[in-house]
Amino acid sequence: MKGMSAPYYILQHRRWIPLAMGCCLCQCVQPYVSPYKSPPTGYLVVEGFISANSTTQYTLTRSVQLSGNNGIPAVTGATVQVEGSDSTQYQLPELGNGVYGNVTLNLNPALQYRLALQTPNGESYQSDFVPLKASPPIDTVAWAYSDTTGVTIYVNTHDPNNATHYYQWTFDQTWEYDMPEVSFLEYDDTNNTVIPRQQLVSRCWENSPSTKVLIDNTTKLSEDVVYQYPLVNIPLNAQPLGVLYTIQVNQYALTEQGYNFLYQVLQNTETLGSIFDAQPAEVAGNIHCLNNPAEPVIGYISAGTAQQARIWIASYQLPVFWLYFITCPGQDIVVPNTPDSLQYYFGGGGYIPISAGGAGYIANFSTCLDCTLMGGSDQKPSFWPN
Repeated sequence: MKGMSAPYYILQHRRWIPLAMGCCLCQCVQPYVSPYKSPPTGYLVVEGFISANSTTQYTLTRSVQLSGNNGIPAVTGATVQVEGSDSTQYQLPELGNGVYGNVTLNLNPALQYRLALQTPNGESYQSDFVPLKASPPIDTVAWAYSDTTGVTIYVNTHDPNNATHYYQWTFDQTWEYDMPEVSFLEYDDTNNTVIPRQQLVSRCWENSPSTKVLIDNTTKLSEDVVYQYPLVNIPLNAQPLGVLYTIQVNQYALTEQGYNFLYQVLQNTETLGSIFDAQPAEVAGNIHCLNNPAEPVIGYISAGTAQQARIWIASYQLPVFWLYFITCPGQDIVVPNTPDSLQYYFGGGGYIPISAGGAGYIANFSTCLDCTLMGGSDQKPSFWPN
């Protein structure tokens, strides 16, 4: 991941909520139709953070219909900029797929800032001005092992000036995983031949950013201290800790209003589960549609400095042997070096050649050799140790 990942807001949309209702003579389950109707194009969703000491980046998407099963639509072709209370403007270039920015801004801590944008449809949106709130440093990011739950990673921080009180964290995880066998050959389907492999696919790296709202406040404490706030749990023998794992933690200081927005999002998305729970509340952000002030906009613009910390965990550092490994579904075979055999075994991608052997090629299932089939990338991250 390049730069610093920005805070985000996770919103879940449901159309049918099964409600168990007692009927007079029998029990039945009836669908509940939500009274909330979003427009066909969905509401605008704005995710990001105005950073004074790192890159500023925003993602624009649209909410989907509660019955929709499609992906989240990105808003492309928009004009996005950060504006200062002194009328300064900073354009955020479009990067694709609804992402804008990834630029470093020269911001004045004495000023306030807001986000302004215009969609290709001519809709104009603007946030309230917000102050640049500085985050105190992260004290430590550490981990603890449990025989029952695995490894929990947590963060510690404090503000000696007793001025922060409201915190948010995001993180970005990356880990390595290795295949049980290494393929030095690959199939050339154009010529129906086997050639030396240009890029090994026996080692991959998986990237997984945070997907939950991670916030805490210290308003009820005598000191502005956050102690062992849990960020992520890695279950026993899970893939991330099989070889080498790293997590980069980003810490942001929030205003009380920004914290309350995220807290309401958290309540609406993570604590609802039955008809006896607290019912969903409207989540009011600080972004407004200038063309239609009554239109809801999902998101809250915050600004300030952020802090980062990264730790590494190698499998040998764990107090127990981590039982994660990838096994081949079958033994190696020898594929004869004939056109029909090469096409039959390698043409469909089911098998991959490993090396030359006998009158053909030693091969095995592709799922035993190609790590990219498990979702990772064979391109080593720039920050990964040699």
